[in-house]
Amino acid sequence: MKLRAIRMVLAGAVWLCAATALARKPPPPQTPASPPRPASLEQAVKQVQHRTGGHILAADTFQHGQAKVYRIKVLTPQGQVRVMQLRSKPRSPNGPDPSDSDQGGH
Repeated sequence: MKLRAIRMVLAGAVWLCAATALARKPPPPQTPASPPRPASLEQAVKQVQHRTGGHILAADTFQHGQAKVYRIKVLTPQGQVRVMQLRSKPRSPNGPDPSDSDQGGH
């Protein structure tokens, strides 16, 4: 009789462990990391070209509060014109950003 009771307890424990393992949810899928913020208009253009595989039609920089925003118009391989806006990399509190110099000739 004791052997039968031990078997019943062991069977219940195995069943409980199996049910717990099956009830666990799988981890959520990881989202791909967003690309780094560009520090210059040139970097923003390269990012858009890489993402879309398209032809750049126009690129401009404008100020939005404390941040620069790069506005890039691109013709996609599917023939659609898309306008993408990328925020600039935050400025360092140590001084001006070297990409702000007028040496680029844009």
